[in-house]
Amino acid sequence: MRKLVLIGGGENGHGNTKYETKEIDEEIVKMTGKEKPIFLFIGLASSFSDSYYDIMKGIYRNLGCETMYLKKKNIINNPDIVKDKIAKADIIYMCGGDTTKLVSTIKEYEIDTLLSSALERGCVLSGISAGAIALATKGLSDYQILGGVSDKYAFTDGLGMIDLPICPHGNSSERITDLQDLLKNTNERALILDNGTALRVEGDNLSIITSIEGAKARFGYYANDEWHEEKI
Repeated sequence: MRKLVLIGGGENGHGNTKYETKEIDEEIVKMTGKEKPIFLFIGLASSFSDSYYDIMKGIYRNLGCETMYLKKKNIINNPDIVKDKIAKADIIYMCGGDTTKLVSTIKEYEIDTLLSSALERGCVLSGISAGAIALATKGLSDYQILGGVSDKYAFTDGLGMIDLPICPHGNSSERITDLQDLLKNTNERALILDNGTALRVEGDNLSIITSIEGAKARFGYYANDEWHEEKI
């Protein structure tokens, strides 16, 4: 049974920030059905992946997991280690950061095939922000803003582990405005995930996990030239 968790965003407690994804992280561990799951952190989207992993390692070890780390140096220098780590993992977690860098690296080194195999055997594939977009068909990303190409958010392709366009950080009014512009005159529906919300997929069952009070998930779309948001 395929298991996915797409997280819209939220702080992990690094520095002076709050820890905002506690209930989501707990649910990811529960979904494995194991006493001591193996957690694999994929840091390919972040420029600060070492410190990012240190925080996530502490969170998931406190939840009873063994933890492993995969970064670009591993991929370039020892592809066998990559295969071994992905094959062992019960949870694979893709961090936030640069979506296009994450997806292009995964495709360049054919890690998408390994991730598909992990999904088929029941590993929980999870991702936050850029990591969530990577699991979807496509998602609203800041890649053009980061590249200095535009001041607008734009869709970028994911890996298609689930056939759904998503918009992370849905509590951002700027993102919603740009999403509306992109969906106008189309029949598309996008899943909007606020910080502190996640889409949980178990087989054909979809549900929402929340970890911040008042955070919500909804489908955004146009009907009869009017914008609608349908709460899940």
